[in-house]
Amino acid sequence: MRRSLALLALLALAVCSHAQAPAAPSTPEALNAAYNQAMQAKDWTAAIAAAQKLVDRSAGANNLRLLANAQLYSGASEASLATNERAITAAQQEKPAQGEPDAAWKDNLAQIYIGRGNSLLKLHRTDEAIASYNHAAELSSNPGAAYFNICAVLYNNGNTTGSAAACRKCVQADPSRANAWFVLASDIFADAPVANGKVTLPDEGRQALQKYLDLAPDGPHAADVKAMLQMVAK
Repeated sequence: MRRSLALLALLALAVCSHAQAPAAPSTPEALNAAYNQAMQAKDWTAAIAAAQKLVDRSAGANNLRLLANAQLYSGASEASLATNERAITAAQQEKPAQGEPDAAWKDNLAQIYIGRGNSLLKLHRTDEAIASYNHAAELSSNPGAAYFNICAVLYNNGNTTGSAAACRKCVQADPSRANAWFVLASDIFADAPVANGKVTLPDEGRQALQKYLDLAPDGPHAADVKAMLQMVAK
């Protein structure tokens, strides 16, 4: 009898514990909150799960974009690219009718193309990634992010001329982007002539270095910028 009572008590406890367990998020608002929390915590599995539930509810462009971003951060680059392609198709179906405002739609589509470019870059399809970033820049009301991606990719590939051109477009669109000023200065610095241990840096390069320090005096590249300035011929 005592054994049966103990078993019943355990079963009752299990039922109570189950009843008190927090419900999984189900509304779009709750799923978006769960997704954002998971992304901040770098819990890519949870982020993918939340985004997939959003997509299951509505396979719209924005939900697909969220899923693609989580997939990319998780390392699933091929899946991320495929989801971004689905997002582009969905966005085309969501395009506002002729004559209706489309600025927000274009900005959202630009974000998808940036995500697509990031997926392609992870897959080492660099030329296609740059083309995707350029398409994003054409769509966006503020193309600074797209142009910065191009200038960073080209700089990392040793193409300082192409990188500088993209950086100039970036800072023209968004002068507050400190890292773009740094990459621009680095491009110019790399191509500047050196004599007697000093670099003859054009005014544009000096201004880019100073602009970085103005925007990010304690930034991650501040020490490099100061060292570069010390190497510049007076």
